[in-house]
Amino acid sequence: MLAVTLMSLALAAFGHVAFWIAVDNRWHALGYSRPLTKSVGMLFFAGLVAPLVWLAWQVTQFGWVSLEAYSWQLTPSTLYLGFCAAFGVLHLANWSSVRRLARTLPDATQVDSRWIVNLVERIGSSPARGPRAALFGLVPGNQLCQLHLSEATIRLPGVPPQLAGLSIVHWSDLHLSGRLDRGYYREIVALTNQWQVDVLALTGDVCDKAACIDWIPELFGPAQARLGKFFILGNHDLRTHDTSRLRAVLAEAGFTDLGGQALELENRSLLMAGDERPWFPGEASLPEMPHDGRPPLKILLAHTPDRLAWARARQFDLMLAGHTHGGQIRFPFIGPVVCPSWHGTKYAEGYFYQAPTLMHVSRGTGSLFPLRIGCPPEITRLVMQPIA
Repeated sequence: MLAVTLMSLALAAFGHVAFWIAVDNRWHALGYSRPLTKSVGMLFFAGLVAPLVWLAWQVTQFGWVSLEAYSWQLTPSTLYLGFCAAFGVLHLANWSSVRRLARTLPDATQVDSRWIVNLVERIGSSPARGPRAALFGLVPGNQLCQLHLSEATIRLPGVPPQLAGLSIVHWSDLHLSGRLDRGYYREIVALTNQWQVDVLALTGDVCDKAACIDWIPELFGPAQARLGKFFILGNHDLRTHDTSRLRAVLAEAGFTDLGGQALELENRSLLMAGDERPWFPGEASLPEMPHDGRPPLKILLAHTPDRLAWARARQFDLMLAGHTHGGQIRFPFIGPVVCPSWHGTKYAEGYFYQAPTLMHVSRGTGSLFPLRIGCPPEITRLVMQPIA
């Protein structure tokens, strides 16, 4: 009986941890103000830690035998343990399906090449700045400066023949804050310009500190894209307390603001739109689809992958998102755990196709928190092709 009790308690402990992390992930996806989000998040942390402390105290004071007798009584505590055990079973089943989804590349996507650029070697020194970055830099396996570059071919029925070969570079979550110096971002621009792309798309969390807004023209002005550079803002941009100035300076650097906007390009064969919700109001007003001829290729920039349902309902062909950082830390076999999305870790990073929309979720091109394990930053080049 003791063995059954221990197994039940282990499953309940797993379900307890999974439940509170799932709650916290979804709370951080709702778009409330940062003070409220952080304050309530601390309550969730207390909910996670307190029962585990209580369980450890019970074992220390009374031993496993007493705990075994208590665990089969009908009390609020044992009812909660039963709930956690059930949640643990359901979470394991859901986690298994999500892991299979993450490993499956959609038929519309073909990854052509991937490689890592060591930015410390390329710059000649570490671009990480400050005591926190120095401390986390000592953690074995920290991939903060191991920039992942990848190229993929996207084949979709909505790609007009005249846009065959359209190339898009996806940046997300640059997080200008001073924790990564300007040299880091100069290399991002230099590597991007080597691709000579048509479109540069930046999907939010550009800047965390107002003082770093002034970096933007020097750093990102030289970035080149034939049809234009486009941006939206994310939740961290609110931390500058001056998003109007941030938008103006990005425009000065040659970027077009798509926040709640839609823009037609290439003789109306390409539609670019942006969605910054839930942190900024405003829904892009999409133009009427042509009654004759082929509809345009529709591309949406959204900060969070949670906007996928909205994109699908409006027939977007491609959606680019970030926000999740791939989980920031990906454990062997387990994968990511913390992911601020209503869907948990389901859309942490990668490619996902739910007709008619293919979504690419970036792990982020920069980083505010100076620790990445199994989850390097990335720049992605996407080449659009019609389905023959």
